[in-house]
Amino acid sequence: MPIFSVILPCYNVERFLPRAIESVLSQSYTDFELLVVIDGSPDNSCQIVESYAQKDHRIKVFEKENGGLSDARNYGLERATGQFIYFMDSDDWIEPDLLAENLKIIETENIDLVIFGYIQDDEDEQGNVLQSTSVAPQISRLTKGNENIALDEHHLGLMGYAWNKIYRKSFIDQYHLRFEKGISLVEDVLFNALIYRSSNVIRFNPKTYYHYINRPVVTLMKTFHYGSFELQKKKLTAIKLFLEEWNVQNQKEVLSFIQVQGIRYCIHNLFSYQNQLSTSEKLNFIRLMYNDADTVKLIEDYNPDFLNGKIYKFLIKYKGIRATYIMAKILK
Repeated sequence: MPIFSVILPCYNVERFLPRAIESVLSQSYTDFELLVVIDGSPDNSCQIVESYAQKDHRIKVFEKENGGLSDARNYGLERATGQFIYFMDSDDWIEPDLLAENLKIIETENIDLVIFGYIQDDEDEQGNVLQSTSVAPQISRLTKGNENIALDEHHLGLMGYAWNKIYRKSFIDQYHLRFEKGISLVEDVLFNALIYRSSNVIRFNPKTYYHYINRPVVTLMKTFHYGSFELQKKKLTAIKLFLEEWNVQNQKEVLSFIQVQGIRYCIHNLFSYQNQLSTSEKLNFIRLMYNDADTVKLIEDYNPDFLNGKIYKFLIKYKGIRATYIMAKILK
């Protein structure tokens, strides 16, 4: 049995898939299996993966009907035989020492997961990197029961993704943890919130290994979602339960940030991408978010130190629905 199972869901990524696969095959730690889950992809992803699998026995190819990212990850997880799990997105790539260096931490300290940093590469339409930004942890460890735990938005963001973590498989199996099927946008947060609630230690590795590619193309994160606010509410609930379980001291501050950032995303989603909603429907959507019980409760605890955040706090607090509509329409 391999030490690692790398799970790589694929859907419409034939252009980016070779670099993702090659970055896994180039790992300095070689005892792994690469489970590529073709999630009903209509392009040539399957043929590309098969060509690599013919040359490397560590690659296992699975084809299934399209069920979304969460379903594909669960599918791979149920077939993984490794002691440790790593989820990777098929349009990104990883540094050669990701598996080796994080395995050393997780085995030496006998912990169930480790979180590492990433690099955001902003690319143009030709795939040229215009700018790279490192996003790295600034703390090393959180321990449940510590009365002084406080979280900032930087580390909360790092804790949300699935692709910057190594998980111990026996831990995932012990608590029967899976991604929620049929959920988009917040599936990583919901899964990791369950992970943290079952954990006693959250370990951070300050190094960066994952290259998250930001492209000027339409992706899942850049399309309109009619149920965006409902998803944000699910995210808020999941994080709230985690914060309570860990007795985090600045819960109101964290939750108010999550709620307002969620509203801001929903408004951006409402005006930046094509949809069939009328003006009155858009106004009603903003009104729904501003009058939401959690919004009313948390807005007083939202204390941003930047102008845009202060503007949104004012608009939300005083129900500036039409003003929000006008501002969002101008800035879209």
